[in-house]
Amino acid sequence: MRLRNLLAAALASALVAGVTGATAQAAPVSSPAMAGRVVAWGDTDDVVAKAAMTVPGDLTAPVAAVATNTRSTAVVTADGQLRVWGQEGFAEVDWAPDDVTDATAVALGPQYGAVLHADGKITPWGSPDSPAFTDEVPEGLRAKAIAIGQGSLGYAVRTDGTLAVWGDEELREFYAVPESGLTDLVDVVANNFQVMALRADGTVVAWGAMPQYGQTSVPDFEGHKVTQITAGPTANGAVLDDGTIRVWGTVPPTGTPDFAGKKVISLSFNTVGFTPNAGAVTEDGMVHIWGAGAVAQLSDVPIDLDGAPVAAIAMGPKHAAVIVTAFRDVSKPAVTGTPRVGETLAAVPATFSLAPDTPATGQWYAGADAIAGQTGTTLVLDQAMLGKKISYRTTAGRAGETITSISNEVGPVTPRTIASTTTLSVAPATGEYGAARTATATVAKAGGTPTGTVSFKLGGTETTATLTGGTATWTLPATLPAGTQTMTATYHGDATTDPSTSAAVAVTVERAASKLKAAKPKVKGKSKKVAQKVTITVTVTTADGVSPEGKVTFTLKGKTKKKVNAKVNAKGKVKVTIKKVKRGKYKAQVKYAGNANVAAAKTTTKFKV
Repeated sequence: MRLRNLLAAALASALVAGVTGATAQAAPVSSPAMAGRVVAWGDTDDVVAKAAMTVPGDLTAPVAAVATNTRSTAVVTADGQLRVWGQEGFAEVDWAPDDVTDATAVALGPQYGAVLHADGKITPWGSPDSPAFTDEVPEGLRAKAIAIGQGSLGYAVRTDGTLAVWGDEELREFYAVPESGLTDLVDVVANNFQVMALRADGTVVAWGAMPQYGQTSVPDFEGHKVTQITAGPTANGAVLDDGTIRVWGTVPPTGTPDFAGKKVISLSFNTVGFTPNAGAVTEDGMVHIWGAGAVAQLSDVPIDLDGAPVAAIAMGPKHAAVIVTAFRDVSKPAVTGTPRVGETLAAVPATFSLAPDTPATGQWYAGADAIAGQTGTTLVLDQAMLGKKISYRTTAGRAGETITSISNEVGPVTPRTIASTTTLSVAPATGEYGAARTATATVAKAGGTPTGTVSFKLGGTETTATLTGGTATWTLPATLPAGTQTMTATYHGDATTDPSTSAAVAVTVERAASKLKAAKPKVKGKSKKVAQKVTITVTVTTADGVSPEGKVTFTLKGKTKKKVNAKVNAKGKVKVTIKKVKRGKYKAQVKYAGNANVAAAKTTTKFKV
């Protein structure tokens, strides 16, 4: 309790003296298209504030978010750069990283800063006096919103909608986070004495260290959802879904304007001493400042902002910064279609961040030359465009500024193509295994002879041949297995001819014919009654190059009855030997079983033992 009282006393005395470094709440534009230049103004008599409001001359990229505190300003550009400037000698300025290229949000505190990257990681920087802020970001944290509170407290809305807090342990105890209600969050803001979080359903939860200096209770929004929140040390603010605002707290900024019925699109609070200031931007781009009695120059909104498309505002204690939407192309034209004579290309015109003064115009180009009379969103390609690259340009103007946005190029344009037909024939389409076969593809078109290549596909085999005089041939392998397969021929087209594929042709391979011959038996070891061994040579004959390997069955009929199986070798020969054959007359049946590619055969032979 003693620590709590000491901290409270220190904070209160600093606030009264007006020296507490205010935290900064980033003000993003409502959509990337609204990014633009930064304009800052404020107390030019204050050296610190003057440094913070001096926008770098080399900041040329459109800015998507801006944050301001007592002595510095930070921005995130539309292309992800982080820029921080202000009074030198302060850690949030001097130690800011200068190599960030994927930033999506930034937060500033007195002596500290943090940037949110596109992948949800957070890079903190700041004074070594409190390393807990820079060294103790929760491991593996992935966030979608960040804020810096009093001292060195960091806050982040995780991608799952819960809240992460890190930094000085004593301050964390002083700013105790509610034990419930911090789920489904989409944003978090913080200031000297309090923190607010916005839920996805448009409700708000607030907490803090010293309710007497800032309103930690939340008012009834009368059925409206909150779309944006801002926190000052002595007051809070919210933009509601109907574009009105709600302000509450112990010392709210005085003189809230009625905004002439316009909806508020950006709202920001801050404080000098006990005097709060507030800024808002309405849907018509007008900047409204109120409650800035301690810094009169804050109310002197630069005259060149009158009528400008201001999109967001960030209030510092003694200076303010706004984002003025730049007139630029948000998306470039896009051309689609086939760049070929006779085809039609289509263009999607560019889109712009702001409405042009007059409707945007379009123009087709062939190379660097405008195509006369072609200003619509479609273009029929003719012979004059042959060989050229085609693009589309959208031109728009606003307030004296003209932008021409150029599409991708398509092309070069190729000649018109003519339909082709491919006819396939196989000779012979049906034949024995081992026979020669030739596939012929004939490609035709009107008014000419196609060139190029043809792919023949037979089962799982594919080969490519070049057309000669409109035909291509393929000599099929003699080893095609017996059976029926489907064959097609595909012509791949040329510069003036469309591809085509033939109808399927059946290729049937029949098993090769075979002949069977049994030679005169050789008898050995004859006695009066029995021959010890009878040998008969069987020959299987097939066409040249066709293997007759297979099985022969020899069935002997007579006084001795026997059946013998034998294998035919690659040359078609097999010797059948029968032992202990009784003497007499015999008839033998010989059957050749064939194989996968050779037909069966049989014969009979008679002999005497």
